[in-house]
Amino acid sequence: MATMNYDCPACGGPLKFNPDKQKFTCEYCMSEFTPQQVQELYAQQEKKVDAEEVQEQEQQARPSEDGEFVLYTCPSCGAEVMTSATTAATHCFYCNNPVVLGGRLSGEYTPDAVLPFALNKEKAIDRFLALCKKRHFLPGGFASKDRFDKFSGVYFPYWYVNQQKEAHMLATCKKRHTWTSGNTEYTETSIYNVSRAGNLVIENVAECALAGDNDNMLKDAQKEQMDIKNVKTEADKQKFNAMKKQQNKQLNAMLSGVHPFDVSKMQPFAMSYLSGFTAEKRDLGKQDVKEKVDARMHEYAEQLLRNTIHGYDDITVNQFDEKTDLEAWSYALLPVWVTTYKFKDEILLFAINGQTGKTYGKLPLNPGKLALASALVGAAAFVLAMLGGMFFL
Repeated sequence: MATMNYDCPACGGPLKFNPDKQKFTCEYCMSEFTPQQVQELYAQQEKKVDAEEVQEQEQQARPSEDGEFVLYTCPSCGAEVMTSATTAATHCFYCNNPVVLGGRLSGEYTPDAVLPFALNKEKAIDRFLALCKKRHFLPGGFASKDRFDKFSGVYFPYWYVNQQKEAHMLATCKKRHTWTSGNTEYTETSIYNVSRAGNLVIENVAECALAGDNDNMLKDAQKEQMDIKNVKTEADKQKFNAMKKQQNKQLNAMLSGVHPFDVSKMQPFAMSYLSGFTAEKRDLGKQDVKEKVDARMHEYAEQLLRNTIHGYDDITVNQFDEKTDLEAWSYALLPVWVTTYKFKDEILLFAINGQTGKTYGKLPLNPGKLALASALVGAAAFVLAMLGGMFFL
């Protein structure tokens, strides 16, 4: 597996993208470099990595399938490390240096754009703890900074779709006028046939490009976390893959919750942005998500035309026709901070938008605190009832 390390030109330490400064920084000598400088420094090496990956794939008897494991050698310490087939950037499990698996994002899998992290890890944790402070029935010690120091910055793959349509709508609309004469109330209903037509432009409809899972997946896989470095046997491999797919399913649901992103901040894709973070490559093509995208586009188009009908009490759409004239797809990586928390027999996932700080996740509840609160409310209600009764003696 062809790999990339982005090392500091000044001291050789690892370069990582700094969300606060929007620059690449070295933690050892404190040097700073702009994205443009890093891209120019490593342009030739990135091309070499892509070429090596193409050669490796041609020599394989068959391409790697999603969910299979791939071995790579860490350029920093020489350790042999195993990753899942969709991982495009990670950290070495032994020396913890960032590694970009450049070949994973080459050819047809090269993203068109990347949205760099704008929120650093400390700020992400602070946003999450602020959310926890608003919840009064969390388990004791849950909302601590140390517990959530394991937040990981991950770039997730998404398809973005733009469409231009011609659309036509026929609707039955009603107006009601009510008045009273004497003791009688009258209602007059006027019925109108209304048509609307126009050219519609719908932009930036996002759909996750990472495969989820069906409801029959191994449910026990989510009951425990499994570190990839502990995968040794075929059974371990199958268990890890099952866990990975189950987490993908939960993540897909959660990633909808951290939307929207400000796509105006998108940058042309460069592998260097991934240094210091984890990244997943897409394993869903256009045809895999087109049905979902088209259904959403249809819904948005109908709503746009319907919103142009005003001044009626009831609107019933009888017919809606559309034709897509132009369509454009782009593949982008979006920044999200993600962590997990094991509560009883359930793995809870939490996500924070790496650009806006919007949080999403299912927080655990402490049954003891809930029972105590219910008892106190019940006791207070009983006391108030008794006091109320005394006033009437």
